[in-house]
Amino acid sequence: MNLSILRNWTQPRRQLRWGILAAALLIGLALFAVSSAARTSASNVNVLANGNFEDGFVAQPGCGMVGVGWGCFTNGGGANYGFYQEQWGAVVANGASSQLIEINTAGSFVADADRYAGIYQTVRVVDWAEYTLDLKGLIRSTELDGDPWRYRVQVGWSQGKSADWSKVSNWQDVGWDTYYPRSSPGAFSSYSRKLMAEDDYLTVYVRVWKKWGVAGMELDVNFDAISLTGPAAGSHPPATATATATAQPGQTPAPTATATTVVVASCGGQNLVANGSFEGGFNTSASGQVGKSWGWFSNGGAANYGFYDEQWPPVVSDGSHGQLIEINSKGIYPADADRYAGIYQKISGLQQGATYQLTVKGQLRGVNSGPDANAFAAQWGYTSGSETDWAKVSNWQILNLGSIYPRTAPGTMATATVKFTAPASDVVVFIRGWKKWGTSETEMDLNLDSISLSGCTTTTSTPPSTSCQYVVKPGDNLAWIAQKYGVSVQALAAANSIYNVNIIYVGQVLTIPGCSTGPAPTATPAPAITATPTPTATPGMTPMTYTVKPGDSLSAIAAHFGVDVYYLAQANGIWNINIIYVGQVLVIPRD
Repeated sequence: MNLSILRNWTQPRRQLRWGILAAALLIGLALFAVSSAARTSASNVNVLANGNFEDGFVAQPGCGMVGVGWGCFTNGGGANYGFYQEQWGAVVANGASSQLIEINTAGSFVADADRYAGIYQTVRVVDWAEYTLDLKGLIRSTELDGDPWRYRVQVGWSQGKSADWSKVSNWQDVGWDTYYPRSSPGAFSSYSRKLMAEDDYLTVYVRVWKKWGVAGMELDVNFDAISLTGPAAGSHPPATATATATAQPGQTPAPTATATTVVVASCGGQNLVANGSFEGGFNTSASGQVGKSWGWFSNGGAANYGFYDEQWPPVVSDGSHGQLIEINSKGIYPADADRYAGIYQKISGLQQGATYQLTVKGQLRGVNSGPDANAFAAQWGYTSGSETDWAKVSNWQILNLGSIYPRTAPGTMATATVKFTAPASDVVVFIRGWKKWGTSETEMDLNLDSISLSGCTTTTSTPPSTSCQYVVKPGDNLAWIAQKYGVSVQALAAANSIYNVNIIYVGQVLTIPGCSTGPAPTATPAPAITATPTPTATPGMTPMTYTVKPGDSLSAIAAHFGVDVYYLAQANGIWNINIIYVGQVLVIPRD
């Protein structure tokens, strides 16, 4: 054959072959990219707990009501701060609640510039993985004139388990430049950015910044729908893992019987409060009628105050008398915000370091409270010894009395119960009403009755072995495991101190509450994998524990062991960092 003809005949075939190979390579790369993207997307979760603030709020000293799972901070100075569970639909972006943070200088003539207040949360992440931070917010104020950038919202983050907002050096402005009148909110603004985890733990901070020292104004910022999306901790096996590795020593996929130690706090016995039912009579003074054995206080200003012997049955829960406390601004223009009035009583004979329970029945009613569902509130606090100056109370906490009812159409008297550790043998307990806003022609009525303070004892018991264990496998989620064993997701999470129901770990050993010790449910055997250690246990190492002693606090224990107090609370399923019990066994989390 002529060589030139052969060359001309083979050239197109060679080109076709290389073309086919190139096309196959491109298709393979595309399929790899698609499958990689699918795997990445499937493994991404929101690692923040309670970012939409639908899982509840807890009172935190020095702040107020803060979303469960979040910490709080302020920089004090010449300003007042408030943290609230916001339920006014106009300032909630997702669900029924948002986090409201307030900085105000109401009643102040000298205010400080650069006042900050914010929230933070420490989460477990994958080292050197990328995460996306998203949040929504709304800025409102009573003062809109002046510098158009006078109020700012910033986010920041730090690596590791230690959380300190004052040491954050990477604050980023979210670019929210629209401010609305406090009582006429508009649309929420959004913010999103990517960030890199450089440790196994990362703390996210969100703060409000009031720049100028303007007196007599209020700044309110609502936050909602906060998320940090990326790979779940434990979802990526170690680089040295192989597909044929076996489960951790001592762990088997089949359920096995186990026993747990239960610590139960029982409160009751003698009521240490005198005239807590107000059936023992009232004293009449310039303030009005105050239950005998009780003192009274108010913070004056542009408001009217009244104390009364309440005898209207719908707002009396025990007997035929109760204490009514009124704050109103009828005929007052302008009125002052943050007006307080309350009662107090010294209680002696307590055991220092012991746990006590305060129970209060009450109801909030009002006239012209406006659209804010939290315009009125009830609070309690205490001092050590014989200090009866309400202004020196530094531990005010909300008493949850439910909804605010119309003044002439009351609802049901609610019961609020709180526990605390006695700091001394004598304490003074304070209960107060709080009219938040400086609105005129408004009335707040707080009814109180059936107030009691009783001691608590703890008992430790080991119930019969009626629980089972399950080892988490790749692809598992808490809802599927709960359904498999016929329990609720909430019960399963509570039994295992799981704070975020979206995050469980391959190799994590879960206790199944109420599981029978009989044959285990049928399950498809898990493939052999390398199990990732649980957050609180390492193979071959006994978890570190600490038993709570009289006088302990969770923050002091956290500081002693060098862990963040909210991380310690999360590891032990504690929703209120102010409540721990003598004899309670805490697991100290480790890397």
